[in-house]
Amino acid sequence: MKKYFDLFLDPLCYRTVEGGVDTAKALLTITWDHIFFTGSVSVGKIVAKAAAENLTPVTLELGGKCPVIVDENTNIDTAAKRIIWGKCVNAGQTCIAPDYVYCHKKQIATLIEKMKSHIADMYGEDPQQSDCFARIINKTHFNRLKSLLSDGTIAVGGTTDEDTHYIAPTIITNPVLDSKLMTDEIFGPILPILEYEDVQSVLKYIRSKQKPLVCYVFSNNAKLIDQVKKRVSAGTLDVNDCLMHMMVPTLPFGGVGHSGIGKYHGKATFDEFTHHKSVLHKPIGMESVNNLRYPPYDAEWKQNLMYSLAYYKPNASTGTGFAKYAVTSTMAGAAFAYAYAWPGSGASGGSQ
Repeated sequence: MKKYFDLFLDPLCYRTVEGGVDTAKALLTITWDHIFFTGSVSVGKIVAKAAAENLTPVTLELGGKCPVIVDENTNIDTAAKRIIWGKCVNAGQTCIAPDYVYCHKKQIATLIEKMKSHIADMYGEDPQQSDCFARIINKTHFNRLKSLLSDGTIAVGGTTDEDTHYIAPTIITNPVLDSKLMTDEIFGPILPILEYEDVQSVLKYIRSKQKPLVCYVFSNNAKLIDQVKKRVSAGTLDVNDCLMHMMVPTLPFGGVGHSGIGKYHGKATFDEFTHHKSVLHKPIGMESVNNLRYPPYDAEWKQNLMYSLAYYKPNASTGTGFAKYAVTSTMAGAAFAYAYAWPGSGASGGSQ
C-alpha cells in the first residue's frame, strides 16, 4: 500500500506510516481531525478511548458474528453456493463472512449436501491443492481456529496442515452454543450450522447477541424478510446473497454497536470525513423588524403581533395553513414596522 500511495498520491496530502503496535500507539497520541480504524472490537475500544482524549471523531469498522438465516422457502442449491462462496473468500478472513447459519430443519440436510458439492466444484476434491483457496494469516490464528474444530460435529472438511497454515472449508453441526465457536468471531473457513423450526426463536437468539456487521437471509417469503429487516439491528441486511453489498457504491457500509461506528463507501465516505459547517449570513439592515425579539415583551404592539401569529399558526400534522401563516406574518410584521414608533427611534413609520 505504501508503495502505491507514494507512487500515485501527493505526499503532502497523503502520508503512510509503517509499523506495529508501538507505532499505532504513538499515532493515537496525536490530535487528528478524524480517525478511521478497521479491526477487532477489542482494539477498536482502545482506539475510541484514545480518540476521546482529544474529542476526535472516529469511524470504527469492526466485525462480530454475521448470522445467516436459510428459510425453507428458497432455492437451497443457490443459497448453499452463495453462502459457501461468501464464507471461503480469503479463507473466511473477512469481517463480513457468514459466521453461522440457522437453516430450517426441513432443508438442513439438503443444504449441507449442496454445500459439500459446491466446495468441490469451486476448490476441487482436495481444496489444499487449489490455487483459489487461501491460507490462514499466521500460526496464532491457525491454532485458534484449529481449537474450534472440537466445539461440534464435523460434517464436512476438518483437515488441517500446520506447516502451511491450511484449514479446509469446514462445516460443523450441533455446535455448543456457549463455546468459542459460537461466542467469538470465527474469522476463518469454519461454518457452524444449526437447525430451527420456528424463525422467532432464531430472531430471539440473534437479538440476544451483539449487533452484527451484516445479517444474511435467504428466503422468498416477503413476510419473513420484512420481520428480519425490522427486528434485527445490523449494519447491513443482505437478502439472498453474501458480501455483494460491498460492491454497491451507493450503499453506505458500516456497523452498529459492537460491529462499528460510522458509514462509508461512495459519497458516504466523503460525508464521513467532512465536517458539515452550517453558515447563517443575514443582512445588517431592517433592524426595526427584529425589535420584536428584544425585551421588554409587554408592549401592546408586540402582544398584538404575537397573538396574530399564534392565531394563524399552521397545522403541521395536516400540512395546512403554511401559506396563510407566511402571508400573515409578513404583512403583520411590515404593518407594525411602519405603524408604530420603535423605542429610541424618535419617529413612527419607515425602517431603520
